[in-house]
Order: sequence, then C-alpha cells, then structure tokens
Amino acid sequence: MTRVPMNRVVLLTFLLFIGQVALADGGGARPATVELSKLLPPPPAAASAAAQHDLQVVLAAQQSRTAAEMAAAKADTERSVFRFADALGPSMQPTTLPKTAALFARVAALDKQAVKATKDYWRHPRPAIVSDQVHPLAPEKPDDWSYPSGHSTFGYTTAVLLANMLPEKRDAIFARADLYAQHRIVMGAHFPSDVEAGRIAGTVIAAQLLQDPLWHADFVAARDELRKSLALKPATDG
Repeated sequence: MTRVPMNRVVLLTFLLFIGQVALADGGGARPATVELSKLLPPPPAAASAAAQHDLQVVLAAQQSRTAAEMAAAKADTERSVFRFADALGPSMQPTTLPKTAALFARVAALDKQAVKATKDYWRHPRPAIVSDQVHPLAPEKPDDWSYPSGHSTFGYTTAVLLANMLPEKRDAIFARADLYAQHRIVMGAHFPSDVEAGRIAGTVIAAQLLQDPLWHADFVAARDELRKSLALKPATDG
C-alpha cells in the first residue's frame, strides 16, 4: 500500500512552534492544548487537481481492497493503543497493562477534542459525500467532517509516544501507525490529504505531550509497565 509522503519542512515548522509555546508557557505548565486549525494547511479545494487526485486514490483503494484488507480496516476503527499489539507482541493486553491503558485513553480523549474543533473549522466533506462512487465500509456520523482524520491523528500520536517508550521497536511502531492510518482510505472514510493531516497533527500533539509536566508521571508509569511486560531493560532516564 502506498505511503503518503511527509512534508518535513511543514512538520519542523510546527515542532518549532510547539517548542516556542512551551517556552513561553514556563516549560509547559498548563495542560496540553493544540489548536490544529492554526497549524494545519487547508484541505484541497473542491474540484482542484489535488481534490481530484484524493478521490482517485480512494476509488482505487476501493477497487483493489481484498476481504482481508477490509476486515483489518474494520478492526482498526477501534481507537486503542492495543491495536499496536500485532507489532509489539501478544503480552500487550489491556488487562495486564492498566497504566498503559489509562494513559492512551487520556490521549484518545485529547486527540478527539483537538480534531473535532479542527473538523468543525474546515467542514471538509467525507469521500462518500463528494462522490456517490465511493462506498464506505461503515457509515459515518452526520456532520462528522473529513479533515483531518481523527484515527490517523490518534495513530501517530500513539506511535510517537510508544516510540519514545520503546525506541528498540521504533520501526515496527511507525509501520503499524502507517497501516492504521491507511486503513481509513481502505474504509472509504477519508482522503489521503486527511491522513497526511492526521500524521502531522498526531506528531505535533505527541511532541507537546512529551514536553508537558502534567503528562510526565503518567508517561513514565506507562513506559515502565510496558517495558516490563515486553521483557525489555528498564529505561535509564526519568
């Protein structure tokens, strides 16, 4: 499946912005909040070449998706860190990792809040609204807009945090995040530009959380719990 390329220049600009916010805020003393509408580029304009390309990618994915891909995409509609278990190992289970589960439930709530505000700002229609040729695998809620992809945002926020907890498994973690995000296109729920915006949004949100002292204790507790469960050496930093 084709990976959507990252605009590294835009991303670095966003990360610089986040660093400036943290410094201006006394190192991140307030709870993490990210106004994505002020950071993300606008979605492709209707009838533009970029919008037409977006639609063609969705239609191509729809035509080529297999039964196995459709099943995997439907399973990935669950917004949970434990969707990464196939990349990290069978010991990654919510019943044995309560601190990990609690941290990423908190992450999911923060992501959802930030993305909803941004979706309402752009009000970019879903693929099935743009074209009746699109047949999504599941219905979307009315007025739940397309840009950016909330699942992709969560997937990449999760990936950045997990990669900082488990740097030995960074490659597998980001590969899983890519697949999690691309499944939104397989579902017919999102355009590639939605997924790319989710990649940027999730990275920006995770970067801020890593600097925020109000998240630090929960991050460390989840990291230590997860490393022990995966039989990895204890982290050496605080």
